[in-house]
Amino acid sequence: MRNTPQRTRSYASPTRDKIFIWSAVVAGCGIMALLGRHAAIHRFGTDQSTSNVLFAVFFVLSIGLYCGFQSVIEDVFNRLSTLFRRREVMAIAETPTGEKVSISTTDVSEIQEQCSTPIPETACIAENKGESKVTIPMNKNRPFEVLEIVDDMRHIRFPDGEEAYVGMELSDDEILIEKSYNDSRDYDAELEEAYNVYLDSMTDEERYDHEHGVTRIQKKREYDEDVGFFSSVCIQDVHKNPDGSTLIEETEQEVYVTPDGSVYYLEDMGPICDFYEKHKDNIESHEEIMTRKQRCDEAFNELKRHEELYNLEQVSFICAYITHTMEQFMESHELDKLHNNAKIWTVNPLAQFDAVQLRSNHLTKEDLKHLGYNVGKFLRLQGGVIARFVKKVFEKPFESTHVRTIEQKLRESKSTKERIPIHTADQMDKLFAHFQRYGNIYPGILDKK
Repeated sequence: MRNTPQRTRSYASPTRDKIFIWSAVVAGCGIMALLGRHAAIHRFGTDQSTSNVLFAVFFVLSIGLYCGFQSVIEDVFNRLSTLFRRREVMAIAETPTGEKVSISTTDVSEIQEQCSTPIPETACIAENKGESKVTIPMNKNRPFEVLEIVDDMRHIRFPDGEEAYVGMELSDDEILIEKSYNDSRDYDAELEEAYNVYLDSMTDEERYDHEHGVTRIQKKREYDEDVGFFSSVCIQDVHKNPDGSTLIEETEQEVYVTPDGSVYYLEDMGPICDFYEKHKDNIESHEEIMTRKQRCDEAFNELKRHEELYNLEQVSFICAYITHTMEQFMESHELDKLHNNAKIWTVNPLAQFDAVQLRSNHLTKEDLKHLGYNVGKFLRLQGGVIARFVKKVFEKPFESTHVRTIEQKLRESKSTKERIPIHTADQMDKLFAHFQRYGNIYPGILDKK
């Protein structure tokens, strides 16, 4: 009784079916859209631009219509393809000489007719014709085992367990000769020989780096604005000839141009280099100079911040002192103007000041001079500058008084007639120290020793 090989159905790839369906859909939609465009032009007489728009609309609507009925269309297509698909099998059979072969056919009966001996029950059936997985055991005619056949390559295993991939065109003798050659090679010796050749080709510097683990990287120098450059200039020698003509001899000479624009000729470079070599140990490097400059800038900025903070405290003290002294004699908006004048005075002693108005005539000219004197002395200003401030700010009371006259009468003399007493610079400093500590103006501190 002859053994019948197993059969398996060969199905088309789902991805290939979908690509085919979508190609057909896109082609059909395109044809329908072209027909609609042709009808719009020749039937209804539309222009080209409108017909192009209609073509796009018909195409998109056709695609949308297919997407809506996609499942129904694909089901119909699958049923039709099932009816017309041929069943295909691949069988692996053994020949009378003991060799196994793969046969592709549409029916198992054809396999039986091609084989003179019954196909054993252990024969393998494969569905994929592109890759035949066959196991052919060793025998006296074939000294290695074929594990599988992939395209035009054979995956084989030798009796010692070594595996290899060989071409289908190689004979068994060629495969055995190649294996014998590979087995006789001493790969460690070949590797060592190649390594020795590599060492022999090194230079002395490369050998030193290799033995000491040194890695050298070529780095490109970055130039900035602090680096000069070499250029050339034309040197002219002008000669006046006896016949009245002029002879000009031009010589091209290389020069070095520094970042600040200074030009040094090459004959000057020698003494400069000699001077540098002689004093280079005592000359500060560029990095040291920049570091020292940075420290100086930081110290200056810190001092400037302290000075600005001190100036703000001074301005606050002056405004508080003016408020304490003048708030009962001036309206609030006039007092604000006086504050603003005082702030400007701390920055620019000779600025243009706005005149202020007093509420009444309770303050005398001496009182106003005392106020200007007290603030001016605190700011360490001269008498002429103080007199000008008093003249400009209290313009109406001093409209007939000259600046020189005001300056001459500025004296540190005590009097009990004035409402605003005069203070020395030390007394104003004492009031300022109290303000820094307690934040208020307390003239009584001046009576304490």
